[in-house]
Amino acid sequence: MSMRILFTAYAVRTHFFSMVSLAHALDTAGHEVRVASQPELVPEITRAGLTAVPVGRDHQLWRVLKARHGDERWSALPPFDVADVPGELLSLDYLRAGYGDVVPWWFRLVNEPLVDELVGLCRWWEPELVVWEPGTFAGGVAARVCGAAHGRLTWGVDFFGRVREQFVRLAGEAGEPVGGAGDPLGAWLSELGGRYGVAYDEELTTGQFTVDQLPEPFRLETGIAYLPMRFGVYNGVSVVPRWLWEVPVRPRVGFTLGLSAVERLAGYSVSVVEILKALAALDVEVVAALPGAVGIREQLGAVVGDRVRVEEFVPLAALAPTCAVMVHHGGFGTIGTTSLHAVPQLAVAEEIDAPILARGLAAYGAGVDLPVAEATGERVAHEVRRLLTESSFTEGARRLRADMRAMPSAADVVPELVRIAERHQGR
Repeated sequence: MSMRILFTAYAVRTHFFSMVSLAHALDTAGHEVRVASQPELVPEITRAGLTAVPVGRDHQLWRVLKARHGDERWSALPPFDVADVPGELLSLDYLRAGYGDVVPWWFRLVNEPLVDELVGLCRWWEPELVVWEPGTFAGGVAARVCGAAHGRLTWGVDFFGRVREQFVRLAGEAGEPVGGAGDPLGAWLSELGGRYGVAYDEELTTGQFTVDQLPEPFRLETGIAYLPMRFGVYNGVSVVPRWLWEVPVRPRVGFTLGLSAVERLAGYSVSVVEILKALAALDVEVVAALPGAVGIREQLGAVVGDRVRVEEFVPLAALAPTCAVMVHHGGFGTIGTTSLHAVPQLAVAEEIDAPILARGLAAYGAGVDLPVAEATGERVAHEVRRLLTESSFTEGARRLRADMRAMPSAADVVPELVRIAERHQGR
């Protein structure tokens, strides 16, 4: 049976990228797929070959955060900064205070501008299944309005689900109800759903199912029954350059720190030029994909120019298979793509769940977790030398690749999603 399936995410490009492989798999299986987001994201959706539905107005998250916090970084974001802390060490007051900050300054900012039109779209189009990224809680509300099944598709470790479970547990132990004044997330979702006749319950926080794209060892401890799906590589509009066809003369080291630090935040936390100069002193070839490539090349100078290639953009899916080591910021998409090619990794992680992902890499033996504060050029070069010469990292990277390949593909997940939708529809 063909179904109408709606994906929805507030406008962040990388969150949408994590949805593309599953959206295409459902489309290929004969289902009618649409992607609803704010107007800013529509060009990315259509470039991915998917049908876009603009809803609401663009959010102002980055502008508001810049005005509120200046150049302060998201290196520690309560309550999610304690997502991997053992439950017995957590405090209800700490989690409540953290939610008290992220609900108005993150969740409301991105959901409120789109929720009304998203609900209207669901009432009109009547999808049978709504798949939402974990911060787009409006997806669950809209699904409930039209009786659709709904669930989340993760774009990293499920710190949302882990922290929510711990908050509910601690509130219960304290004799406090969820969904009330002492529960910032539940109180907001109660009010949000109430506008459209939707009663609050915990399904509005974590969905009826959660598709997870990480191997089990990366997962945080929760009671959530995850539906595993192999990470789907999507780099956006990409062109493979001719020089990338050529076999490197020396071991190639890839270097990327993502886009959000430059596009949305205060810039990189490490000295890119210092690190690239230190890497150039090794017997390697470095390929760096970094915004502002021209200026970085000028700072590097001709002395290291034959050892370091700096480009504005190189498709990671094409670059990673040619690399002996990848140095990066711990982003979910970068780790997923690199891991599928069994490349040892050095993660200099800072934002939100990136440190947890980096610790997962190290636990696999597939890489090194290097704190930002320690990421000098000398230290990065030292760790890259280890990754190139110590065989244990190659073995760990191969274990990680094997575990990822053993996960069901997006196409394999489609029948299970259909069964879930049929089971939950109309509840």
